[in-house]
Amino acid sequence: MPNEIAAVLVHWQIAPRRLRDEMYRAPTPRERERWHALWLLSQGWSAAAVARAFERDPHSIGAWLDDFRRHGPAALAFTHTGGPPPPSTRPGRPT
Repeated sequence: MPNEIAAVLVHWQIAPRRLRDEMYRAPTPRERERWHALWLLSQGWSAAAVARAFERDPHSIGAWLDDFRRHGPAALAFTHTGGPPPPSTRPGRPT
């Protein structure tokens, strides 16, 4: 796995150190988790070990890596896709 992630980082011109930096800068917990997973993979962790550490399915870790391989850093962005809107965007209630 380290060689695989190394090749992806070279392709997207991302230094391994940037993975760790992005992990701390990511705006949402989900994005931090995805950057952290990639950083751990780059450190030699297997997808199964990362999955155990994050209590995720190994296929999720593989999907994050695959998305990153195809679409680069933009693939790690989190987009809210369900549930009610945050309280700040809900229409005001009549009082």
